[in-house]
Amino acid sequence: SLRTDDLGECERLGTMEGTAKLSFFERLVSSNNPNPGKFEDIGAEARKVFQIDTFEGIKAEYQRGLSNSFGVSHTIHLSPGGDSPSTYEFGANYSQGKHLLVSRTAASGDVQAQYLCSVTPNLSLKAQAQLTGTPHQSNAMCNLDYKGSDWYGSLKFGSFAQWGISYLQSVSQNLSLGVDLTYLGRLPYGQPPMCVSTAAIRYADDNVAGVFQYSSNQRVQASYVRRIKDYATFATELSVDLESRESVCGLGYEYTGPMGSLKTNITTDKKITTLLEKPLSELSAVSCSAELDQKTGQCKYGVGIQFLQ
Repeated sequence: SLRTDDLGECERLGTMEGTAKLSFFERLVSSNNPNPGKFEDIGAEARKVFQIDTFEGIKAEYQRGLSNSFGVSHTIHLSPGGDSPSTYEFGANYSQGKHLLVSRTAASGDVQAQYLCSVTPNLSLKAQAQLTGTPHQSNAMCNLDYKGSDWYGSLKFGSFAQWGISYLQSVSQNLSLGVDLTYLGRLPYGQPPMCVSTAAIRYADDNVAGVFQYSSNQRVQASYVRRIKDYATFATELSVDLESRESVCGLGYEYTGPMGSLKTNITTDKKITTLLEKPLSELSAVSCSAELDQKTGQCKYGVGIQFLQ
């Protein structure tokens, strides 16, 4: 038979084992890991460097707030011709409490609108639509996003019988894993339905952000961003199509200082893109962009100016 001391030791060990199991369960369910953000923003640092909004010609934008909740904007783009004709856009923004409405109307009749609503501190709704005279280009999309303590989930549905779901989970202070599933049931021009699933892993700390994604349509994407100083960031990205065995690699950097910001990137498909943005005052700024395609020999550059009131 067991002595009293032996029974006490068994109870103590059992209690310690139960506490260890409970601690592991608590770490798994309600960890102190940070929220990873949306799956669609998993490569936001790289996109900030590589997705440069270049334009050709002269662009002028004027924004004015008519009240604390309502504002308008006017944008004129004078293009030398070619694929991007001259345009004019009128914009209207409305913000009140949990609601935000943004719209743009072009002289050609195209309309873009977006509505954002913070339903609860954790649940948000986003609806967007685009109306255009081009056949099969008008579309609408609705997103429901829920922000957990250390995870983020999204549900979307819209035109062309489209629906999708995504989930991103933090597994440590710096590492997160996610998956995305998108289905298109009615594509234009008689194309067959399409379903694409994507798995992703992301590592990020104060100075580094690395992302790797693999999609069921045989595409691989990877990016690496490193902040050298508070004002300098370098980035690289790789996109590979395993089916066609084609790939594109890019290198870029972003410099941000009191005099403005400069972005430049170069890719293996022989494209060089750069954008310079410089504030003139608290209410005005100027920008210059250039894009050189060595494969086609085309070069386009533009100058823009923005005024706020």
